[in-house]
Amino acid sequence: MDSETPDIEVEKEKESNSLMALLWPFDELRKLSEMDNRNLLAITAIGVVPMAILTLFSGLIREQFAFVLTGLYFSVLWSILFYNLFPAPAIRIGTSVFCFLGTALVSVSFLALIFKLPFVQLDFEMLRSPNHLERFAGFWLWVGFPEELVKVFMLYVLSKRKDILFPSTYAYYGMMCGLGFGIYEGMDYQMGANHQLAESPGEYLFLNLLRLTTLPVLHAVWTGIAGFFLGFLFLYRQKRVLLFVVALGLPSVLHALFNAFNHTVASLGLAIMSVLVFSLYFAKHETLNYFLGRQQ
Repeated sequence: MDSETPDIEVEKEKESNSLMALLWPFDELRKLSEMDNRNLLAITAIGVVPMAILTLFSGLIREQFAFVLTGLYFSVLWSILFYNLFPAPAIRIGTSVFCFLGTALVSVSFLALIFKLPFVQLDFEMLRSPNHLERFAGFWLWVGFPEELVKVFMLYVLSKRKDILFPSTYAYYGMMCGLGFGIYEGMDYQMGANHQLAESPGEYLFLNLLRLTTLPVLHAVWTGIAGFFLGFLFLYRQKRVLLFVVALGLPSVLHALFNAFNHTVASLGLAIMSVLVFSLYFAKHETLNYFLGRQQ
């Protein structure tokens, strides 16, 4: 019996060490450098950053500053999601930031300048027409097409660098351009139009949420579709006219239809279809790349 006692003690010590190892997770810190820590960063950004902002800047936060911080938070949130759901070759953080900020600052400013030209007269009657076809035409002419046109400007700038070789990469950067536009537009509505559109505090809150979630994502997928076809246009010499027409025509039509049927079941269906169309194009980019390559 005495000879078995040390073995029993050893087993008990092993069990105790195993329990301590289970309860004490910090011995795994040494492994973090060996792991892909994107999930850790994502969880931190999603769950902790808003509390950190409130804790560190509670005395400085004013209404406009709060809208800007919220917009930046959701921008990071969507960027992380896009990066994981739509992986594309050679994505760079610096280029993503360039697309986001460039569209939010330069493209939006250019669009505002266009509508200030003396010969550009926005026809609000078309936008409010009870006729669906006329209302769609108004939203395509004054909203869908001009917005989709200015949103791809940063992609045109990127095409001059000659170091992006995949349409899926242009599609991803297109999403970042659309996200920049959508977030900027959302913050603008939060600080102005939503106050007038909302009939109650609850509706105002929900309109603000919509401007930070659904609408930036739709802007992202519309410009992602444009970026997908522009990627082929930048990489292949043939079929340029067709690719350009599709690159701007398809997202601008989806955009205009969504606005024309806003706040209806049809607009919900168009939102879902927009995301589906982008996802399907992104999934088949290798097949189209091979096909267009053979046509070159």
